[in-house]
Amino acid sequence: MYPDLKIPLGEGAYAEAYWVTPAHDGYIQAYGQEQGPLDPPYSLPIYARAVYSSEPIEPLPAWFHQLLVGTPAIHANFTKVAHQLDDWGVAADIAHYRKLDDDLSCINAELEWLEAEVGAIRIAKTICKG
Repeated sequence: MYPDLKIPLGEGAYAEAYWVTPAHDGYIQAYGQEQGPLDPPYSLPIYARAVYSSEPIEPLPAWFHQLLVGTPAIHANFTKVAHQLDDWGVAADIAHYRKLDDDLSCINAELEWLEAEVGAIRIAKTICKG
């Protein structure tokens, strides 16, 4: 039993999660006691437990950041080790960070392409004006 997790059933009704399992994408899947193996699970993102401290937060060491955003092989090994910690939240945070980094890279590439398009249109506009 997972005491804090409630599965929404609709119309304000909730059921306690009876079976919880990690997914490989930073989510967990939860099932109620009445659900069977063919029922769709309730899926939600998980994160590492917050650590509250009065100490100032230090930036990530460069070597650790390289593990987060490194090549797929490095990242796969890093994720494998994180799963061995028996803390689903740590592995989920690593997956979330990697996805956000990938999303940011895609958006930045699209922005660069759009800026190049804007430049080309400005040049064409100047030529037409002349």
